[in-house]
Amino acid sequence: MQGATGDPLSQSGAPVSAESVRAQLARILASDGFVSSQRMCRFLRFVVERTLENDVDRLKEFVVAMEVFDRDENYDPSIDSIVRVEARRLRTKLKSYYEGPGSNDPVLIGLRPGNYAPIFRSVTPAEKPESTNAAVAPEREDCTTVAVLPFVNMSPEPEQDYFCDGMTEEILNVLASIEGLAVVARTSTFQFKGQALDVREIGQRLGAHVIVEGSVRKAGAQLRITAQAIDAARGIHLWSETYRRELKDVFAIQEEISTAIAATLRAKLPSRALRRAGVYQPPGAAYEGFLKALLLIHQQNIPGLYASIEQFRELTRLYPEYADPYAGIASAYAALSVFGIVPGREVALELRRNAEHAVHLNLDSADAWTVMGGLSAHWDFDWAEAGHRFRRAIQLQPSSFGAHSWYAVVLTMLGRFEEAESELAIAMRLNPLGASGYSRQGFLAFLRGDYERAKAHIAESLRLEPDFPDSLLTLGFVHIQEQDFQAAVDMLSRGMDRIPVAVNMGALAAAYALWGKTEQYASLVARLEQMSKAHYVTPMAFSIARTGAGDIDGALDALEAAIEDRTIFASMVNVHPFYASLRQSIRYPGILKRMNLPA
Repeated sequence: MQGATGDPLSQSGAPVSAESVRAQLARILASDGFVSSQRMCRFLRFVVERTLENDVDRLKEFVVAMEVFDRDENYDPSIDSIVRVEARRLRTKLKSYYEGPGSNDPVLIGLRPGNYAPIFRSVTPAEKPESTNAAVAPEREDCTTVAVLPFVNMSPEPEQDYFCDGMTEEILNVLASIEGLAVVARTSTFQFKGQALDVREIGQRLGAHVIVEGSVRKAGAQLRITAQAIDAARGIHLWSETYRRELKDVFAIQEEISTAIAATLRAKLPSRALRRAGVYQPPGAAYEGFLKALLLIHQQNIPGLYASIEQFRELTRLYPEYADPYAGIASAYAALSVFGIVPGREVALELRRNAEHAVHLNLDSADAWTVMGGLSAHWDFDWAEAGHRFRRAIQLQPSSFGAHSWYAVVLTMLGRFEEAESELAIAMRLNPLGASGYSRQGFLAFLRGDYERAKAHIAESLRLEPDFPDSLLTLGFVHIQEQDFQAAVDMLSRGMDRIPVAVNMGALAAAYALWGKTEQYASLVARLEQMSKAHYVTPMAFSIARTGAGDIDGALDALEAAIEDRTIFASMVNVHPFYASLRQSIRYPGILKRMNLPA
């Protein structure tokens, strides 16, 4: 095949034959970096073959989504970004390949940002490796990453910190609604609160191109807010402004700051990101009350969650048209269920009522849609509706770490690992210093049988938060599957003072049972039974323990009780390798059917 002028084969360097390209494609697809990722191979093969056939007109996002990623005619690229995400991953994998095993290959296959038609060219021995690498590496990330640091409290009262944190979070949330902008999540940016570090170092650690910082002075109803945007690489100011207003103007100030930052980045805020006419504007006292309750949720402990519910509930009584407190109540109840503090079935009515009312009052609330997605998945087992609601949240707020990460959990439960990995990749970029992202990556690698990769991700998670419960649990299961029971016991014992302690205790009992230490197993099960008399203990803990002991019927009985209680972890049984023994029971298909999970 000849590369004429304008032919995709001659876009970069000398023409190369179709036979040579196909031979090079075979080398790439057989390499370690690609062979384990069937969909990535399918993606690369599709774009290469279409280009070789001069059928580049088919290399549009919609067509790729249908042909490669099995989307249907209802696919909406503004809601579902899988093609763009996977294209970024493909460019990264090609770069790694040509920097490693393919460094001496005779043909280069590259993919430019924003274009799904690959380039091909011959690589002569005289060429330096740097030129090969540069050809396949993206010139720059195809979206700018922004980090909003906690605004400094300059008020006479130190307790006004909650207000400064709230201002920061509101600006972050508005910027997060911009398509093509990646906004670093609160979990990562708030790690720099009170630290006097150079913005260039912060930018490097967060992977951010632009840093937004500021200060707030609040005296009574008077506000003075200073904000500035800084180029993280060069440390120079791009924009700054000072606002002197009254508390009642706080939302207008947030919108002005966000709009100015967006303009500086040559981006535009969608109209839905701004407070629309018809959406209730709370008075200053209501807004301050909301920020105080929100701070309690962020503490992620049991007393704080219950206290936040009471404060949110009081706000709904005083200001019934204010949407955010309803979403706050729903989020707090969801967290209590996730932590295993209460059975999901007991909070289902309150969770549903408040989440639906929040959406009714503000259709553009990404937080409310995220909670609604979790409700559809973990309470209703309506996985299609859950996907729709999470994608709606992502459409409203493309940089929503919560929506991306929880959508990844749902995709994982359905066994759609490639898609889950794509969503986690986005979540990790949005929250690079959060332990939860690495933990979920480790769990996904564990489910795929890649235990070494799982351990590497979990190690990073535990470096960020040494006793992160999910990571301790996953690593315990990894050691169980490897039959390194001493390591499993050591790891799971570390999680005994962290919520959800019952699940960790069940896994620890299972490790002892598989190790043949029946006395320790019986002691832990008895302890779980004693705990269940004092407070709620998820039946999932007993299901895990009995699975380890080989009590299949007992394990399935407890699993069915966990499903009835709407324990989130119960939906993982179909993909979790630890439960392989349960899948032989004639009862198992009926259990999957109850949860609408694929067999």
